Amino acid sequence: MDLPIAPPAHDASVRTRADTGPDVGAAVGLLAAQVLVLAGILAAWIASGLTFDPAVRAEFDRLDGYLVASACVGGLALLATGVAVRVRAPVTAWSQGFMAVVIAVAVLAGFSYQRHEDEVRRPAPVWTGQVGCRSGGDSHECASTGG
Repeated sequence: MDLPIAPPAHDASVRTRADTGPDVGAAVGLLAAQVLVLAGILAAWIASGLTFDPAVRAEFDRLDGYLVASACVGGLALLATGVAVRVRAPVTAWSQGFMAVVIAVAVLAGFSYQRHEDEVRRPAPVWTGQVGCRSGGDSHECASTGG
């Protein structure tokens, strides 16, 4: 007589890997959403510097706000990485970790570029003191300055 074999007891501490189909679907969906949002942020920044008036010199907005918005997308990618690691979805974890790193590098490069642009646009220091006598003090040019 064959006794039915009982299924092994399920241990709550042992986690199984997520199914591949939903894992890949989540990875592709998150990547598509992030790319669309980042493209929208980039398009908004580019649109800030466009003008149809030829008499007006167009200037782009500062990057700070756009970079903060991009950093928020990177933060959500980092959060998604943590969730994917927790549910053992390796495709989503790797893709979201990659996106978090790429966005972090882009944001840091953007802040560096903005700092460089601020330094370039800052006016050069100007001497505000008295000029004095330039001819050596032996001409009528220096008489009014006391030199």
